[in-house]
Amino acid sequence: MKDRLYFNNLNGLRFIAALMVIISHLELNKSYFSLENYFQDIKELGRLGVSLFFVLSGFLITYLLVREKEKNGVIGIKNFYMRRIYRIWPLYYFIVLLSLFVLPHITLFSIPNLKLEIDSSTQFITVIILLVFFLTNVLVHIKLIPFATQTWSIGTEEQFYLIWPLLINKIKNLAPLFMSLILLYNLLLIVLSYPFLDTIKYIELFKSFVFSFQLDSLTLGALGAYLFYSKNSIIEFISNIYIFVLTIFCVVLAIIFHVDLGFFKSTFFALLFTIVIINLVNNDKLVNLLENNIFNFLGKISYGLYMYHQIVIVFVINILIKYNITSSFWIYILSILITIIVSSISYQFLEKPFLKRKERITTFNNHK
Repeated sequence: MKDRLYFNNLNGLRFIAALMVIISHLELNKSYFSLENYFQDIKELGRLGVSLFFVLSGFLITYLLVREKEKNGVIGIKNFYMRRIYRIWPLYYFIVLLSLFVLPHITLFSIPNLKLEIDSSTQFITVIILLVFFLTNVLVHIKLIPFATQTWSIGTEEQFYLIWPLLINKIKNLAPLFMSLILLYNLLLIVLSYPFLDTIKYIELFKSFVFSFQLDSLTLGALGAYLFYSKNSIIEFISNIYIFVLTIFCVVLAIIFHVDLGFFKSTFFALLFTIVIINLVNNDKLVNLLENNIFNFLGKISYGLYMYHQIVIVFVINILIKYNITSSFWIYILSILITIIVSSISYQFLEKPFLKRKERITTFNNHK
């Protein structure tokens, strides 16, 4: 019998993260079609939505790994990788195939001034290699692949998953490791900002890769999970309704007023998101804040929402323009509704068969 492990509210938080990205990309795509838009005002919302996804991933994966190590004495590395394969690969490669070989040839998925253009067979092979091996966070800085640009974050997570269980398996006291990684990452960001590096070949590509990797977000989520697992006293201190409300208030104000903390901006928001997550899983007063059937369902299909929404948005805008409808109301309503429908179908028929295989090799039952 598998031990039950379920965190209230986190499915709802997954949906909120996906919705932040969707709203940002709705405004971005309206700008592509020269429609009235507010992308410049809210473009940060999408980046923060991805950052929230990263913090959530770091928290959940780390908590599961340390619990598995506690229960079995060691982490089953092979099973861990297989679980990630069953969860990530089917939908990821489906989107890659659509983006490269199907959607570029259908008029209803065309975007003004943004087409898939492969200049040579060498470039095509490079694109394929980077996509196949989840180096999409490198590819996005070399070549934009319409409808697959969002996969850069999937590449980041896959690279993170590749080394994370190995670290947790080998190291006993994880808190100093996590804090060191956060510090070193921020120091690297500062060093990379100095102009004396600009003469180095491919330095701009390396800079872009490091800046977008957001190791601080993933590791802060991991640190929060480890402190929560260890029942550290700081967890009880920050599990406070007033701190929770103040944290949400800080996030909203920082978004509205475009607060720029330079190199530490990513870490600042990741810290706030970690405090939010800890409150949602540990504060009795918030135990059911995002816990309902609708949010649970939308959180369950959030991977699909994230992967399909760009395709749906472009399709909806092209259809509405044919009928001379440019209302943001209809663009938003139809895009979000159809994305939910497509993601639900995908979850049922593409993802679920692989998730059943994943369940056979899980250590914990994480269903409610």
